[in-house]
Amino acid sequence: MPDVKMKDIAKAAGVSIVTVSNALAGKKGVSDELRSRIEQTAKEMGYNFMKAEKKEEPFVVGVISSEKYITVGVSFYWAMYQNVAYEVSKKQGVTMLEVLSMEREEQMELPKLINEKMIDGLIIIGWMSKEYVKKLVEVCKIPIVLLDFQMRDIRCDSIMSNNYIGMYKMTRYLIEKGHKDIAFVGSIFGNENIMDRYYGYRKGLAEAGILERKEWILEDRELDSGVMKIELPENMPSAFVCNSDWAAGTLYNILIERGYRIPQDVSIVGYDNYLYGNSFSEQLTTYNVDMKEMAYQAVKRLIGKIHGDDKYWGTRYVDSYIVEKSSVKEL
Repeated sequence: MPDVKMKDIAKAAGVSIVTVSNALAGKKGVSDELRSRIEQTAKEMGYNFMKAEKKEEPFVVGVISSEKYITVGVSFYWAMYQNVAYEVSKKQGVTMLEVLSMEREEQMELPKLINEKMIDGLIIIGWMSKEYVKKLVEVCKIPIVLLDFQMRDIRCDSIMSNNYIGMYKMTRYLIEKGHKDIAFVGSIFGNENIMDRYYGYRKGLAEAGILERKEWILEDRELDSGVMKIELPENMPSAFVCNSDWAAGTLYNILIERGYRIPQDVSIVGYDNYLYGNSFSEQLTTYNVDMKEMAYQAVKRLIGKIHGDDKYWGTRYVDSYIVEKSSVKEL
């Protein structure tokens, strides 16, 4: 008789490998009815029950992200995924990535990782529509953790950078360097992260008694396509606080083309501490997003849920620090 593995039982029972492992090991998180069905399936297939006591089979973590965020080797979310994969591997797990096209998301098409029951838990990196996330939570029946975004009214744990406080720190940094004419670069309605960073900027201005100027709130992208596009204001500020290093790099290129010098003529700060392929990264003062800690927290939450922790923890905000370089002139 061939050696029956947990993955064989999982396939026959229509459940995940970890569910089979938990059921056969008597762990919590599995209903009595489901446990009985799995045990019966295992018996009928001739499974050696001593294996459940000796060794748990590895779990599989699925990761999905939108194609508009993932560019292999050069994007912030690709770097985030690498951190997730590393944290999963440290726990003896396996990671599988699926990049979703915008069309598939709009058509509410489930990821293949879900349809083919290939994973025990799911991490979603980067914002997706509320309707799509809601469908995933309702249909998947496996633990899900959101990374770098959250969804109100959806009972799903999330891990986020402390966007509001982070951008407040960057704005205060500019003010402490003597700047009062400070523009914000970011499409506020692009996603919740950018909006939170905008309000951190406003808090920094308000505390210093500086009035916000609407002409200095600059869009950085087309909302539909995500294509970066920044138009300089007629009256230039002394400094720009950018919602991301990507926006800061785009702004830098535009300013250099127009003959501005950084930081002699204009100062720039960013947010992320990740600017791939742009020499400005060596000069840009920015707020560090602690990707390693965020990935660690996301994987920790997910593994806990895979092994039966059904508590709703809500949103965990990960704070960090300013990386000071040479893109700001002290006035």
